[in-house]
Amino acid sequence: MTAPRVTIRGAAPSDLAAIAALQTDSFSDPWDAASIARLAALPGAVLLVAVAGSGTLCGYALGHAIGEVAELTSIAVAPEARRAGLGGRLLAMFEGVAASLGAERVVLDVAADNNPACRMYAARGYIVAGERPGYYRRGRVAPVDAVVMARGLN
Repeated sequence: MTAPRVTIRGAAPSDLAAIAALQTDSFSDPWDAASIARLAALPGAVLLVAVAGSGTLCGYALGHAIGEVAELTSIAVAPEARRAGLGGRLLAMFEGVAASLGAERVVLDVAADNNPACRMYAARGYIVAGERPGYYRRGRVAPVDAVVMARGLN
């Protein structure tokens, strides 16, 4: 699967099970479809999905844009679709939707040891704005710090 053959659109209720499955594949403490639906129903919610030409969901971005600040809550790309720019495309689309809702800045947390994601965010102009020690537990003996990153939307 390559990113150019992927369509990014707003999520539909029928996408929730596939988003939850991608959460399970991507994170050690995944959200179920009901939790994702609750987050997507909150004011200012932005839930985008990336769908391959075959109809397979291969990525998503979830966050909220309320007032001047949007928060990217979760983003994931299926393993077979990684390293093709799809995460960056999802992030750019999220930023565009957030800006259209009045956001002037996006903030996010990323695990300090998630080097590919940290590089992607830095390449899109995100800068380190803080740290949350021991934020991610992920079933490890030692928790992982979260790096807080932010970017202005001009």
